[in-house]
Amino acid sequence: MKQLTMRNQQQEVAINTPALRRQMRWLLDKALNWSEYEIMVRFVSAKCMAKLNHKHLSHEGPTDVITFDYEEPTRIGEIVICPAVAAVNAQHHNESITVELARYLVHGLLHMSGYDDKISAERGKMKREEDRLLRRLLNNG
Repeated sequence: MKQLTMRNQQQEVAINTPALRRQMRWLLDKALNWSEYEIMVRFVSAKCMAKLNHKHLSHEGPTDVITFDYEEPTRIGEIVICPAVAAVNAQHHNESITVELARYLVHGLLHMSGYDDKISAERGKMKREEDRLLRRLLNNG
């Protein structure tokens, strides 16, 4: 089964949900070529993200993206993204909000693929793959 659900549950930052859905489908079906998945992508407010960040990671304040990988090998999971944090990060990196949000989609999928950015030795490997997939997405997706 190939199921992608995307919900914009925030009103802080305007986002192009149809374009993000198309990008996510391209990543799943073309770049990663996953044969099965059930993925929920939620865009949430900074307040909601801060609660999730505290509850699940014991960190204070909102973060950009959190990935919940529920089951392998069928790739069932959830990617929660905070567009308010993405907007700040996009400005800091001199990127558009669309590119920053696409980066978070890639980042979440890499976590579901087994990549880890908590260990410094693995962080560089994940970042390189994230950059590679993002370039492909922006050129092809």
